Amino acid sequence: MYKALVVDDEKIEREGIKFLIETLGLSLQTAEAENGVKAWEYLQANEVDILFTDIRMPFMDGLALATKAKKLNPKLKVIIVSAFGDFEYAKQAIQIHVVHYLLKPVEVSEFLEVVTQVVHLCDEDREQRERTLKLQQVYEIGSRYVQEQTLLNLLQGSASTRNGIAGESVFDWLDENTRYRMVLLDMQRKFFDSVDHGFESEVKSKLPWECLYVNLNEYQSLLFLHIEDSWDNNTSLEPNGQQLQEFLLAKYSADHVLIFSKVLNGFQLLSAEFQEMEKVLEHKFFLPATAMMFTEQTCAPRQEEPADIDGLLEKISTYINYGESHLIRTGIERMFESLRNSNRLSTIYVKYICTEIAKKYVQTYKREHHACFQRFVEQIYTTQNLVQLKDLMIELIEKREKTSTESPRKVIGEVLKLIHRDYGQDIGLDSLAEKAYLSPSYLSHLFKKETGASLVKYITCYRLDKAGELLRSTTKKISDISQEVGYTNFAYFCSIFKNYYGKTPAKYREGDSA
Repeated sequence: MYKALVVDDEKIEREGIKFLIETLGLSLQTAEAENGVKAWEYLQANEVDILFTDIRMPFMDGLALATKAKKLNPKLKVIIVSAFGDFEYAKQAIQIHVVHYLLKPVEVSEFLEVVTQVVHLCDEDREQRERTLKLQQVYEIGSRYVQEQTLLNLLQGSASTRNGIAGESVFDWLDENTRYRMVLLDMQRKFFDSVDHGFESEVKSKLPWECLYVNLNEYQSLLFLHIEDSWDNNTSLEPNGQQLQEFLLAKYSADHVLIFSKVLNGFQLLSAEFQEMEKVLEHKFFLPATAMMFTEQTCAPRQEEPADIDGLLEKISTYINYGESHLIRTGIERMFESLRNSNRLSTIYVKYICTEIAKKYVQTYKREHHACFQRFVEQIYTTQNLVQLKDLMIELIEKREKTSTESPRKVIGEVLKLIHRDYGQDIGLDSLAEKAYLSPSYLSHLFKKETGASLVKYITCYRLDKAGELLRSTTKKISDISQEVGYTNFAYFCSIFKNYYGKTPAKYREGDSA
């Protein structure tokens, strides 16, 4: 819907034009002004597509208003509505590109024809703007693509010639007289395939330098920063890096690592420096979830290999054998402290060590079956840093501590409740062990110790007792009773029932009712 402004010093004239617009069903949103000055104030504050104006008005006449309005918005469509058909007025109207000149009193048919034509002109203007905008977007996308491809080629060491307009601007930006640094944004999760186009502007607004931006993949993007002499050292860079990190954490909850390159001139050493940044990134597993690093930073000497790793593993194994949870936790914390200071052990080997500890822990306490252990191992190998891995291992210990505080009697009590509730379903040792967070063999041992009967025998006896009750107290079919107490094989039910009661279900019912 287009917006129209109706200007006339006579209220009845303004109301008349608005009435015609509404009655004829013209898609115009109307506003009004009582003189040229008020109309000019409105035009400066609001977008208007069509201006209906009288000529003779106090303070500012319609022609003066139209002249100023056309300068403000050349696409504005002006329609003069006047009782004066003076040739001089008409000539001035032509000079300021008024689209139509209507004489009062306005004829309805002429008004409809004129406004319809003007709305059509507005449609053409809108279509032209949309075509121009699309062409501009296509051009910007093309230019951006060339720029990104040029930067990616430079990073790979395969761009040595100046190719294309956007590519030319990249070489100018990274010329030998320009000092710049690269900043690699490495996210812990897929990130850049889900953020909108405004993300680039947001990042640039958090940094005090002129920037180029290129996305590398779903996890990584790279910034090129124009660096002045005053920003030549890491101490000066850190506050701005921290501000960017705070923004990423606050708005996107995105854990990440920032890596600043050294200062570069030109593009000849760009590829080699980027490779150095990737080498630095290989150690991110041993860093906190969010961290900042510098390729030129002199690192303190670190242990080649934790000297006591074998001793720690042996102690942890002993603690597991004796069930000393607090000592297991202490040993694991010491092990991770030692691993954090190591730059020799690979990430895979560290995860393998933890897998072996978890395996022994689960086997010793018989706490989870094979499938549960597999899920835990999968969690180990999906951790993204040492902190996450340590938390996962501590979580394993805490779960064991939680279950170990429950008395065997309480655990078996819960199992008995499950049997009494679900005896008609397909329950057995494996399913009950999984629900009790115990291994099948350990549950079987614990159940017999607490109740004096094997778990399988208890389930059988409970089902057959229920079957006997139903035979005595109901007239249900024997086959239905068999299904109800958990036996889908009727012949097997009859056989096991006879072994238990010494008579068939039918004889049991007859003998009981006699």
